[in-house]
Amino acid sequence: MKTYTMLEYLAKTSYFLQIVKPESSDKPIAFGSGFFLNYKDHCFFLTADHNIHIEDHKLNERTGIDNKVEVFNCISDKENFTTCVTPIGGFYYMEKFDITKPNDQPELFDVALSLIDQTKLEAAFFTDDNVVDLNGEQLLKPGEQKIQFLEEQITEPNLDDTYFIFGKIKPLLKGLLLYRTFTLKENIKYVSEFRDYLLFNTPSEILDYDDWAGLSGSPVVNQKGDCVGVLCSVGVNTKSLWVKPFSKIKPLMEVAILQKN
Repeated sequence: MKTYTMLEYLAKTSYFLQIVKPESSDKPIAFGSGFFLNYKDHCFFLTADHNIHIEDHKLNERTGIDNKVEVFNCISDKENFTTCVTPIGGFYYMEKFDITKPNDQPELFDVALSLIDQTKLEAAFFTDDNVVDLNGEQLLKPGEQKIQFLEEQITEPNLDDTYFIFGKIKPLLKGLLLYRTFTLKENIKYVSEFRDYLLFNTPSEILDYDDWAGLSGSPVVNQKGDCVGVLCSVGVNTKSLWVKPFSKIKPLMEVAILQKN
């Protein structure tokens, strides 16, 4: 089995996506993150639901507007200023409601997932980061094929582990060119479970939301390479990260598998 540095592993398991309005193929309206997971011999793509259903989460109700998700393959034709993206559709999403309180508004579940037929993926996914340290050593290089998480790499969080989030932030579209900043969030610690989420703390206070915008939907990974859940939100002027655990996500994956069968 091939081994990777932690940074390489994070780059290979994190995917960058853009959101486009359903009725057009114009410039993206938002950006986010996601990842592939092989669960019970089925391939899933997972992301934060608010990446797709932007209007729903602003209003806290379903509007019926399903924006389009396009995942960057990081295969570019620089001469023609084009890049390959893979559209992902057929997302499963849900709401939570309390049957003892029928008049209460249902709570939107902030993870969406798609059951992927890998034979229909027309292009592979690659890294596009070129990172060199101060000594000239290359830490990340572009053109490395990405990978997916395996079922045995799903785990529960604990207080002893350290956690990482990798991705792209501060997307800036200038004409036909999209600029992004690579970021690594490290030394994150698990605090506790709160309702349907896991609470994590960053080493220092989160002062600027733009330092995290675009990371929603990212996998939260420990130092052993195991994934504990999906990043859903952060608290500005706090150290708080809110992550949806797999204990809450697995029932939705089971429904998708049952429906397929």
